[in-house]
Amino acid sequence: MQAKICPICETNTYSKIVYKEKLPKKRENINFSGRKNPDGYHYEMQRCRNCSLLYASSIYDVEFTNQLYNKSNFTYNLELEGLKKTYGNCLTKIENIVQSKENFLEIGCGNGFLLEVAIKMGWKNVTGIEPSFEAISLANEMVKNKIIHSTFESKNFKNNYYNLIFFAMLIEHVPDINKFLSGIYDILKPGGIVVVISHNERHFLSRLLKNKHPIINDEHNYIFGNKTLEKIFIKNKFRNITIENLKNYYPISYWLKMAPLPKIVNSPLKFISKFLFKNKNIGIKAGNLFLSAKK
Repeated sequence: MQAKICPICETNTYSKIVYKEKLPKKRENINFSGRKNPDGYHYEMQRCRNCSLLYASSIYDVEFTNQLYNKSNFTYNLELEGLKKTYGNCLTKIENIVQSKENFLEIGCGNGFLLEVAIKMGWKNVTGIEPSFEAISLANEMVKNKIIHSTFESKNFKNNYYNLIFFAMLIEHVPDINKFLSGIYDILKPGGIVVVISHNERHFLSRLLKNKHPIINDEHNYIFGNKTLEKIFIKNKFRNITIENLKNYYPISYWLKMAPLPKIVNSPLKFISKFLFKNKNIGIKAGNLFLSAKK
């Protein structure tokens, strides 16, 4: 395990434990697959009373974490159409502030579904980074050769190069958030845009459900709210920061999967929803944030 301090205040002096550690005892039970079924595992989480960030007091070391992401499964085929709509809407919203649709980078791109959307929207050079072998193997042939199998290291990319960098549900996972955002800043062109989708720890559902909420899990090293998300980007020199609540589009089956309901209630609801909605995507503002910022 690797000890952590608050990345905004750079100390743990003001931090207080909120949730005690609950991690799998066996290595084979650790699952870092994206959008997995909630399993109730999480690090010891503490809150910095100076800046209000919720973060893990210690996390798995980087080498071990990278192994977990390498072998992670791609389990969300049924959710791809909704994700394309959700993330595509984010790209549409920032079109008027993008200087040029030249160079596009997505970090944590899965099977490259958003790279497909970006190409259709007129982006000329698209690149994705993804640590999961399985996700890349399932990529469409039109984008598979544009995906780099790796975790993000800014030293592997040109400085002042990208017009837009996008990452969704990733900021919670990186081991050193300041190093990560500093690297993003370096490889963006002056005036370039970063677009981020993250969980919202201050959403009323999160505050109500506490550590029973799916965002409190063993993949998340930090969990941000509006204020702490803005603070970490200001700390890393970004400007023109805008943050708003995001409407996510998912099938009813996904919403039910993530709901902390007893199995005796959840199973019948899933069965009924298949007939009533037939996996139709439903848009809900359920506790995610959409940030855009400039270099």
